[in-house]
Amino acid sequence: MTLQNAKTVSNGLLIGAITTFGGDLSNSDQLRALTAAGWLLCDGSAYPTDTYPELYAAIGNAHGGDEYSFNVPDLIGRFLRGTLHKAKGTDPDAPKRVAAAPGGATGNHTGSLQKTATGLPASLWSLSITGAHSHTCGRLTANMHRAWSGSRHEMARGNQTIATEPAGAHYHTLTGFDNATLPINVALYFVIKCRTPQSPAGILPAGTITAFGGPLPRIPAGWLFCDGKPYAYTDYPALSDTILGNFGGDGLRIINVPDLRGYFLRGTSHLTNRDPDADTRHALHKGGNTGDNIGSVEYYATASPPGITTTVAGAHSHQVESVPVSSHSAAKGATGFIAYNCIAWIDDRGQTNTAGEHLHTITGGDQETRPENIYTDFLIAVEDIAGAAPPIGTIMPFGGDITDRDVQIKLQAAGWFPCDGSSLRRHTYRELFEVIGTHYGGAPLTFAIPDLRGYFVTGAGKLKVGTIQVISTTGSPANPIRTTTNGKHTHAIYRVPAERHAIDSEEGWELAAFNGEESATSEDGEHSHDVAGGDSESRPINVNVDYIIRYK
Repeated sequence: MTLQNAKTVSNGLLIGAITTFGGDLSNSDQLRALTAAGWLLCDGSAYPTDTYPELYAAIGNAHGGDEYSFNVPDLIGRFLRGTLHKAKGTDPDAPKRVAAAPGGATGNHTGSLQKTATGLPASLWSLSITGAHSHTCGRLTANMHRAWSGSRHEMARGNQTIATEPAGAHYHTLTGFDNATLPINVALYFVIKCRTPQSPAGILPAGTITAFGGPLPRIPAGWLFCDGKPYAYTDYPALSDTILGNFGGDGLRIINVPDLRGYFLRGTSHLTNRDPDADTRHALHKGGNTGDNIGSVEYYATASPPGITTTVAGAHSHQVESVPVSSHSAAKGATGFIAYNCIAWIDDRGQTNTAGEHLHTITGGDQETRPENIYTDFLIAVEDIAGAAPPIGTIMPFGGDITDRDVQIKLQAAGWFPCDGSSLRRHTYRELFEVIGTHYGGAPLTFAIPDLRGYFVTGAGKLKVGTIQVISTTGSPANPIRTTTNGKHTHAIYRVPAERHAIDSEEGWELAAFNGEESATSEDGEHSHDVAGGDSESRPINVNVDYIIRYK
């Protein structure tokens, strides 16, 4: 991979191409230098259509605008996702995507915006078998008095504990979610190419992947659409030598280009343990890599946020038999074998026991777990292209395996390093150091390049460039996650009559008249449950790639 065998193209990297930049674009000098080189910050700014006519021709109003102006993508705090197009199964909410700015694309079109979502984890949440609580029940009696037998009125006698009927069906909503759903990520600035530089330089290696910010009426020469199609090895030998069978094929006669439609990109973990489920990743296409290797795929996952619990809800009532509802007078002072202990009337409420342990299962949630994202198309370079490299400090996805020594040698000869966190000498790589400084680490005489192994990339701006989120977060779903409406259980009710006897209705103690009808307990019983389960991290559906940074 040298300038001698690389193909020279007049336009280099496509106008409308989106890449990430490792420098600090909050620094006005760096931003001006990048703009002068033909790149704009992806911050959603609007420009007159005649200011950057080539860029407007490339992306149109996909990201917002009208006939007089257009918006560049707003990728601050957002992630890139491959436009679904005709693929199936990787973006279930594609038709619901909205415009990122007025006039922008919606639905299954490049430029559309999708908010965060939180789906149920593969390791389903479960609730503890708890929820103990109590109710009150009116018209219960507390004291007993003697009364004569053989009279006309039936009065409540005795005092025992009985159970409520087994009811109490109710549900809870899960609460305690984080502010947003975010995978582990590194913040880098997204930039978009707005014009051809006056002095093209550097080599863009075969296998480099770029996002494109607008609709693609046709695929430009030197690039292939990342739609997973197979090609003969001899059709694109430079690309084949780079990606081999990483994304499918046999790596000898047939190769598959990556299929990134509907997918997010994740840096291959390469034994860093940043992808806790790396060993379970599967092949994108038959013959492709699995496990902790470039080209492998994993589905979305949903971790439990630290504060997750159920709402303190679950209000419900029960029916109780044999509760007195009225009172009568009975003679005082009855003694002897013909006297009965009858319950004295107290027009008050009694308490059930604290019980009611029960279990719920979980329902609801969104169709997938994902961060906020913008649709783009992904393209892969089929050959080494001279004069096509973006500015020094640019970081791009790459379809080759950066742990392969032959790939490393070719990349370095072309002016690119793997984004593996390596430490470099400042005076040896001064041009790169002047761009990225020590944002990714360093020592008095050295500096580090970004380490994107295992990470997703989010747009810097709200976050300082180089900021790393090492623990994923799980935001509230648009469709609330609730428990099933079950939880039937019983309670014990104290001081409920058990027998009845007749007594005189003369002036005397106020005694409770027996009632065989059912009465309801109070509609309370609020309680909560502990939540267990959840996956090892929160992440969107993704394909492993490697990342490279231009240093010369």
